[in-house]
Amino acid sequence: MTVITGWSAVSAHGRGRAAFLAGLGSTPADPLVPDVPATPGQGGVRLDRASLLALAALEELVADVDTGDRAGLVLGTTSGSLHTEMEHMRSSLTEKRPHHLDPKTIPSGTMNCAAAQCAMRYGVTGPNTTLAGGTGAALHALGYAARLLVADRADTVLVGAVEESTPSRTAVEHAAHGVRPLGEGGAVVRLERAGGPRPVLAEVLATHGVLGPPETCATALLRRAGLDRSDVWAVLGPVEGFPDAVTRRLPEPGLGDTGAASGAFALATALGRGEPGEHVLVLAHDADGTTAGALLRLADSTGEAQ
Repeated sequence: MTVITGWSAVSAHGRGRAAFLAGLGSTPADPLVPDVPATPGQGGVRLDRASLLALAALEELVADVDTGDRAGLVLGTTSGSLHTEMEHMRSSLTEKRPHHLDPKTIPSGTMNCAAAQCAMRYGVTGPNTTLAGGTGAALHALGYAARLLVADRADTVLVGAVEESTPSRTAVEHAAHGVRPLGEGGAVVRLERAGGPRPVLAEVLATHGVLGPPETCATALLRRAGLDRSDVWAVLGPVEGFPDAVTRRLPEPGLGDTGAASGAFALATALGRGEPGEHVLVLAHDADGTTAGALLRLADSTGEAQ
């Protein structure tokens, strides 16, 4: 059995758990994350915004994690730093030679830059994986991280997702899906095996991904956990077939479309505002037709999984 024993977030509401929870249900005036630390990367790398957000999201959580080769990191994304990738493409077409790129920005143009920089900065030397899964990336990452624990590849896995908001992302998203509010940020949870020394926040009963509608994913998750829809206390995400009281029980982050970080923020909301002992269904549906989901059983008031 895998359990969640901690979480942290960075968003337009601010940095850390307290700021995120205080902002739930409200819409910040500015969708950008305030005060993203402009710290240089390892080896003099000039970091992209997505990597900076990932470093900030992990900062609060890694304070009490035993890092090293038994700690892993799984980070979800849409496509890494789209802005950096597009800047590289522009430079290769407009500079005197196509290879005339700033070498300090080249690592930021790779999809796994954020996860790699986090691992180096915080000493996480176990499995390091980046999953490109669009809106459902964080929930796909949660399932991947659980398999790492089951396979004894790690004792602790930090898992989540980040998304940056840049002019490049705005242009691409609006061209593909129309004009809508875009946000940014990231959230990370700490996943471990049950029976450890830390208090449990939630048990991960099931994860699932499907090329199809949210209802299909929800049905599969409940079947895997041996539950009925009547057992679900709250739903976060786009799904039908549940009473309004269930789908509106938890507040929305109010951050706009946060892309790959959407599922991560939903997990943070469930962990921070959920009712002890209840089941929460988290779903994320991508405009391309894929759905990812997770079914959690929140720990009771003593911090124990049931």
